[in-house]
Formats: sequence, C-alpha cells, structure tokens
Amino acid sequence: MKKEPNDIDQRLLVLYLLDEISQPGRREVEAWMASSEENRVLFEDLRKVWEETGKIDPAAVEFDAHLAWERMADRIKTDDNHGRYNLQTGRIRVFMLIAAVLVLGAVSVVFTRYLKNRQEPGSVVFESYVEVMQDTLSDGSAVVLNTETRLTVPESFAQTDRKVKLRGEAFFEVTHDAARPFIIDAGAGRIKVLGTSFQVKAYPGSDLEVYVESGRVELSAVDSSGGISSSVVLKAGERGRIRIGSQKISTPEEIGADELYWANKKLIFQETRLSVVFDLLRKHYHADIEVRDSTISNCLLSAVFTNEPIDQILEVVAASFDLKLSQADDRFILNGKGCGNE
Repeated sequence: MKKEPNDIDQRLLVLYLLDEISQPGRREVEAWMASSEENRVLFEDLRKVWEETGKIDPAAVEFDAHLAWERMADRIKTDDNHGRYNLQTGRIRVFMLIAAVLVLGAVSVVFTRYLKNRQEPGSVVFESYVEVMQDTLSDGSAVVLNTETRLTVPESFAQTDRKVKLRGEAFFEVTHDAARPFIIDAGAGRIKVLGTSFQVKAYPGSDLEVYVESGRVELSAVDSSGGISSSVVLKAGERGRIRIGSQKISTPEEIGADELYWANKKLIFQETRLSVVFDLLRKHYHADIEVRDSTISNCLLSAVFTNEPIDQILEVVAASFDLKLSQADDRFILNGKGCGNE
C-alpha cells in the first residue's frame, strides 16, 4: 500500500531538522523519505520553510510569540497562493508545528508535556520528545519517560487491572496493588507486575528490552494475533529481550552499570573493573581521573551510587581499596597498590 505523505509522526520530522533525533527515529524518517518521491519532495519543502522561517525578526520571536506565529501562518498562505507549495492538511500541520518550535524555543524543552488524545477518548497521553520527563499516574505510580517516548493511560484505571500502552523507553516505580496488576502493552511484548521498579525499552523498529531493578516482572512475547507465545519471570538485576521480528524471549541478561542513569542518575556496579567505573564517571561527570598505578584499574567494585557528587564516589572507591585520593585543580588522583590481573 502506498504511504500517504503524512503517514509518519510529524514531530519526528521536526526532531530530524533539529538534529535532536534518536537513531531509531532517524532510521524511521529516512526510510519514510526513501519510500516515495512524494515524501522526499514534502521533506524538502519542509526544509525550505524551516530555513526561511529562521529569518523571522528575532525580537518578534523573543517578545511577541503571537505575532511571530501569525507571520509564519501568513508566509505559508502567501506561498500557497503563489503555487510554491501544494499544501495538504497534513503539511499545514507540520508547517505550523515548525513555527511553534521556532516561536516557543522548543529546541531545549519538551514539546508537549501532557495532552488529551482526541483519537482515543477516555485516555491521557504523556509524551516526551527532546528531554526526559517525570510524572505520577493516578494510582500513585511514578514514571520517567526518555526522549521520543509516548505513554497512553486511561483517565481512570479499571477495577481489575491497570493497563497502559508504551512506545519508547520508560522507567516505572509501580505502586503495589495485588488486586489490580499493572500491565504494559509494549508492542512485541507485554509486561505484568504487581508493584516494583523496572525499565522498559520499546522503540518501534528495535528490540524490546525489560530490566528489573527491584521485585519481579513477567515478560510475555505477543504473537501476530495478539496472543501470548511465551513468558518469563524476571527477578531484580535481570534483563529480558524480545528481538525484533521474533516471538521468543532471550535468556535474561545482566544490566549495564549505567543503564538507569538517564532515568534516576543511578550507577550500579557489580564486580565492575575500576577501568570501567572510571570511564563511566568521566562520561557522566566529565571528570578528569588519573591513576598512578595501572593495577588500580583491575580492582572490582560492587556499589550503587544515586546522584552522589563525584568526589564522594571517588572517596568510596579509595576507601574500598585502601587508596589515597587527592585533587589537583580539576583532576582527581588515585594512588596506592592496586589489584593483580584477574
């Protein structure tokens, strides 16, 4: 079936123009452009409007958002009247979205934080595009949405369960309710819990992954008819995966040390070499760390840090392995006898 020109989440096009899009999103946009000449032409039209809209008087953008919006709308109308663009309803929506991004300065903020989904009466949609978003559901469960994520929940949960729909990546801390299990429709899989904390990664076109931080989670693979083909119970510290195009659940895997850092600033080290620990600290804290003895990097650390300052983390490391920690300007220096190769 031929794809319609607007058969794509139009906000992905804006993220692509902003160069703030994830790799899965980038692949989706580029596949959409390659699927038809009409889509490619539409995207080039959008790029031109994007570049031209950048010529709006900066003062107007900063101090009079309504005027800037009207200027953008008038420009689109004028271009249409002169035959420069064959605007369809879908295109107008995208053009106006671009205008909104420029007028409201949404390059560095969440485009839409909370809205009613008119296509799904009785539901509420939480969406996060270029920033991580946190919120609390009506049952008291906490959720953190990573970028380009959409969570659909009912305005009020049923008496028998709490069903939600996820597209993207989210971390949940579910309020315990034995009478109403929390169930997540994540496309290729379904996740069922009573009360626990866990992460779900379910971007379209990518593998489905579930990591359990605490408690237990039942992960089920869903077949083409919507039935359950296989299930596995994941315990704290385990990760399950359903590969794209498959209905089988892979053997539970351990999590990466910084897999939850985007959601709760947590670093989980389980017999992790200090060479890896230091690399992650440099990555997330932009820290300059020097070890005077290379064998220090061989030591294995087991610890959990949640948003602790870098100096406190390194103090724990030093105390754990009887090392001496000093600081020169912005550089942290670790001295002492390390651990043998293992």
